[in-house]
Amino acid sequence: MEKQFVIETIETKSGHMTLKVNDYFLHSKYNPIAEAQKFVEKQYEAHHVHILFGYGLGYIVDSLKRQFKFNEPLIVIDPLFDYSLIEVQARHKENEMDKLLYNSESINTLEYIIDSTKELDFLNSFKVICSPNFDKLFPETFLQVLKTVKDIQQKSKVNENTVIRDSEAWQKNLSENLISIFEDRNLESLHQKYSWPVVVASGGPSLTKQLTLLKSIKDDVIIIAAGSTINSLLAVGIEPDFVASIDGSEASYNQFKDLNLKKTQLMYTVFNNPGIREKFSNSNYAFMASSDVTIYNYLESKLGVTLPKILGGGSVAQYAYTLAQYISSGPIALIGQDLAYTNNQTHAANNKQAEEIEESWKASDNMFTVEGFDGENVWTSTMFYSMKLTFEQMIENYPPVNVVYNCTEGGAKLNGFAQKNFNDFCEEYIHEKKPNKEIDNQSYLVSQDEWKKLQGILEDELKDYDQIIKHLLKGLAALENNNSSTVFNNKILKKLDKVDIEIAKLYPNVQMDFIVSPITIEVLKGFLEKENETSVEKYTRVYNQTKTLYYKLLEATKKSKMYTENVIKRIDSEKIIKSEEL
Repeated sequence: MEKQFVIETIETKSGHMTLKVNDYFLHSKYNPIAEAQKFVEKQYEAHHVHILFGYGLGYIVDSLKRQFKFNEPLIVIDPLFDYSLIEVQARHKENEMDKLLYNSESINTLEYIIDSTKELDFLNSFKVICSPNFDKLFPETFLQVLKTVKDIQQKSKVNENTVIRDSEAWQKNLSENLISIFEDRNLESLHQKYSWPVVVASGGPSLTKQLTLLKSIKDDVIIIAAGSTINSLLAVGIEPDFVASIDGSEASYNQFKDLNLKKTQLMYTVFNNPGIREKFSNSNYAFMASSDVTIYNYLESKLGVTLPKILGGGSVAQYAYTLAQYISSGPIALIGQDLAYTNNQTHAANNKQAEEIEESWKASDNMFTVEGFDGENVWTSTMFYSMKLTFEQMIENYPPVNVVYNCTEGGAKLNGFAQKNFNDFCEEYIHEKKPNKEIDNQSYLVSQDEWKKLQGILEDELKDYDQIIKHLLKGLAALENNNSSTVFNNKILKKLDKVDIEIAKLYPNVQMDFIVSPITIEVLKGFLEKENETSVEKYTRVYNQTKTLYYKLLEATKKSKMYTENVIKRIDSEKIIKSEEL
């Protein structure tokens, strides 16, 4: 039954209007403006995204905008908008504040709203404010907001930690993969090529019990293994058609280094560990993570390589799920997608990472229970839970055209995914024999002219790296030559401005997107302006921020240049046919 509301608009003693909803005042009945200001002074937190639950007549919104010291983002959610019981105040329509106001349905897309609102230096920093009495009128909705923000915060922190930990390896991998990317640019030839059912096999503990059935139908489906899951499949005689791999670490390579594959083809991201690519002798296919827009543009505009953008997240299984939709119009079954410690196991049998969890682990803040596939609670972790949320957001925001079922039969429940036992999936979609399955090799043959052109482009990049290094050294020297401890003199400021302008021109000519990401995070988050800074504090902060930026960019540029030099040498020795060889 729809909730009933009785709303009264009452004039206060100060002459301003207030609202009373079901006997609850949303603003002061004496002076709503003064009350809002006092309320906001206690709630405001510098350098945070502020999420206000409850708009009412907008007094708290006005006070927050006045209180913000550093142009903090503001998002307002009010369930009263659901029922059209309140309207956006005219003053907020005039200054376009109404673009920040949402009803309760927006909670489901709050992460995307936040991403479009906040700057990088507010990453992981959220302040939820509940307007007076809104938690009493809408207790369940308010709890939903709190839970959603907590989930977003956890996921953002996991993603940020991953970037800080792995970005340098990703940059090195991108350079080392460049030759392979040039050869493996043909994934587009597989777009909707098949109509077969696809089984996406992930490495959760529940996979073990489904391997016998999978083996019996392996010739009647396309099998995509998510990363290291391939070891569990090969151990029982299942060689998958494809393996999806996105992991740039040495540990990931160790999962593949001893493999001897006959037919499996690799689908990999540009930052995947390059050693993995060497284990696959058939046609292989590079793709872009849809979020890596800068790298996509670099490959396309500068190198002439266009790779498909594949939606995913922090788990290779998410990319495998999207790749299944990309190559086939048939139904898709997810198996082994536990994202939980089913039967106290971390992974399926024969996965090199598999181990049994200890009971003491469950006492940590990193572990907690969630609803499972069968309705009972299962133990999961912050990392697994972040992956679960990403899957749920993917299917909600990008509904698949294919029929998709979570057939894991264990682990955490994936909200939004229809559930079906794997055996039932097989009986419904693999009930009749199809012609022999043929997975074609779709190779791209790179000509000698193309190799020579790539080599020339990269040689030009070396000149750009040298120029960037020269300007960064000039910037560091200018900082050292500033004699004041409170202000930059005009001569130094002009030099620093010139450095910034020249670097901004040069950076689009080279590829340093991965390696620069943690530098950006550190520089923006580590040197936030304080309230009521003195001139000495401000100078010290800006000086240290600029010096840190230049120094770390200098080191990153030198490394990126070295990576590029190595690629040029490999092209010359491995791909360019010398005249004496003709």
